[in-house]
Amino acid sequence: METARGLTELSPRRPSQANLRRAVSTAYYAVFHCLAGAAANLLVGKRRGAAWHRVYRALEHGRAKSACGHKQVMKRFQPEIQYFAETFVILQDARHRADYALEGRYYKLDVLADIDQAENAIAHFEQTDIPHRRDFATHVLFRRRPS
Repeated sequence: METARGLTELSPRRPSQANLRRAVSTAYYAVFHCLAGAAANLLVGKRRGAAWHRVYRALEHGRAKSACGHKQVMKRFQPEIQYFAETFVILQDARHRADYALEGRYYKLDVLADIDQAENAIAHFEQTDIPHRRDFATHVLFRRRPS
């Protein structure tokens, strides 16, 4: 998050559009890596061996977005996790616009709001009890099969 904020401050006057777009992208990646790290820590433990790296790298952007956007399933999670999931979807869409739809104009206050939202989502997620975070991690990592 420090990097995302720093990108908005690089220019003494007005940040460049490239820096603002990169800050949006960086905010999303902070949320993504928070989830990947939590999944690895919660499912394997904080040992950074081969199994930890496999779980960390198993998180897929599209799969995670789809899981986070599944409204019926997300209702079973605590509000803090629901907020994290909603933010994940919002920021992933914002990152796609920032990285690929270059015709849009970015404003520093809007980008700072995205960064604040990412920070808040991470803080809420990290305050949630371990069993709830673990349940959510399995939800985003594994495809649900009918019983």
